[in-house]
Amino acid sequence: MDVDVDVCRTPAAALDSLVARRLQPPPGFVGAARRALGALAAALRERGGRPGPGFGAAAPPWRVLKIAKGGSAGRGTALRGGCDSQLVVFLDCFKSYEDQRALRMEILAEMRALLGSWWQQPIPGLSLEFLEQDTPGALRFRLASADLENWMDVSLVPAFDALGQLSSSVKPKPEVYASLLSSGCQKGEHAACFAELQRNFVNTRPAKLKNLILLVKHWHRQVRPLGGRGGAVPGM
Repeated sequence: MDVDVDVCRTPAAALDSLVARRLQPPPGFVGAARRALGALAAALRERGGRPGPGFGAAAPPWRVLKIAKGGSAGRGTALRGGCDSQLVVFLDCFKSYEDQRALRMEILAEMRALLGSWWQQPIPGLSLEFLEQDTPGALRFRLASADLENWMDVSLVPAFDALGQLSSSVKPKPEVYASLLSSGCQKGEHAACFAELQRNFVNTRPAKLKNLILLVKHWHRQVRPLGGRGGAVPGM
């Protein structure tokens, strides 16, 4: 990330151009990462829960219903340097939030084995490494460019399809939220089930709002080392 980007001295009329040229990830890296995640999604759909070499018998049979891309990369608010992405895989073996909680560890173990096997034919220009698995319910890995100047931290999340076929013009039924509240879930435990709502909300906003989010994230990244507070760049 170029720390010399001076937003304060940039005229308002030139901010959109500055965001596109200096703050958004390079198109080459974005394209390679999209191809990688698209190929992974295809491998998950093709696998479909069938028994295979190296996969344990603990996980139940499963089939991919749909896949949603979230995180800053999925919402169009990824910042040059490092960004995050979420690949939410909705599975037919999860009939409820309780099923997701009970079965996700076995599913994640199977998906990790599948990911390792799939990367035997890597995407040109990218490297893959597994990160510390400190997020319950997610398999975390990093896609990095060859020069290591840009990377994408990906969370692969198997989820219960709570929303079904989602239409941007129709709100979810109240029963969806009632069942969530009655499931005894912890804070944010099933947020991935609603990733499509989060993505659609941001994606239907004006482009200038996304640019504003990128400017705020850039500012946060610049001032964080000075103040020593604030943690990671906001996950917007």
